[in-house]
Amino acid sequence: MNYRQIVAEAWQFTQDNRRIALGYGAFPSIFTTIVGIGYIVYQYYSFASSKLFQHWDRSFLQIVFSTALEFLGAHRGFIVPLIVAAAILALCYFFVPVLCEGALIQLIARRRNGQQVQGRKGVTFGLMSFLPLFEYRLFIQTFSIFSIFSIVATSLRNLGWTALGIILPIFIIVLIAALFMAVCLTYTEFYIVIDGEGVFTSVAKSANLVVKHLEETLLLTILMLIIGVRIIIQILFVLLIPAIAIGVVYLLTLYNLPNLGLALGAGLGMIGVLVASYLNGIIHTFAIAVWTFTFLELTSMVESHARDKTEDQPQKDQGSKE
Repeated sequence: MNYRQIVAEAWQFTQDNRRIALGYGAFPSIFTTIVGIGYIVYQYYSFASSKLFQHWDRSFLQIVFSTALEFLGAHRGFIVPLIVAAAILALCYFFVPVLCEGALIQLIARRRNGQQVQGRKGVTFGLMSFLPLFEYRLFIQTFSIFSIFSIVATSLRNLGWTALGIILPIFIIVLIAALFMAVCLTYTEFYIVIDGEGVFTSVAKSANLVVKHLEETLLLTILMLIIGVRIIIQILFVLLIPAIAIGVVYLLTLYNLPNLGLALGAGLGMIGVLVASYLNGIIHTFAIAVWTFTFLELTSMVESHARDKTEDQPQKDQGSKE
């Protein structure tokens, strides 16, 4: 299998199918980017308010909830719109990326095989594989890096620096186990979406395919270190978007222009979210294309058996020695 050719073809596919990348890659990234910003802000101020650093009188969550209650008490007309907006954001965050993931895999696989399918057909494909793919996402969420980091961060804030010597070795062991599991589950989503297999059947088949083609999977993973750029870009934007917006609001507030500061901060934040979502969507589509092409190649290979003979197999002597 030519790894470089697969990567090149996947990038060309991404360039030739920008509408798919925007519709099924960039669009769901809007919600994940917004939630990611909220997550980073929460972790930052939770550490800042904990006894590890500034040791505030109240925790960050207590301040947020009390401030929100005071604001809603003074502006009761915002209660219903904010609840509706929060519910829509939560639903979109949990469901839209899963639906778009199934749509992306199906569209990429079908166009790779020469089928002329329209981009809007991806919604149907995404709905067909939504439930098992959502079940799988819930299954692996416990072992994700963000989940592990959240548990470690919460433990560290509550127990203090003295617990670091105990938490760090456990964190390293769990992280290694999570990375090993991630490699074994590399092809699970593709078995679910392309072949219509169940979750646990797909998990078993993915682990079996990885074992059979361990070299190919690891080498392609090394070549796909470019995906690390996606993570770096996402982290940078997640950190820069609130920093720039808050900085603009703070500077203009110093000049007695708080309303203008809020407007400019909100505008810059929205632009940053859209740019980050676009870049993330392009790179995500490229990554899905690489692994979809790889999955199709590996599963189409004819496995040889130990009893299979090649053409140059030497013939046994038919006669017996006297």
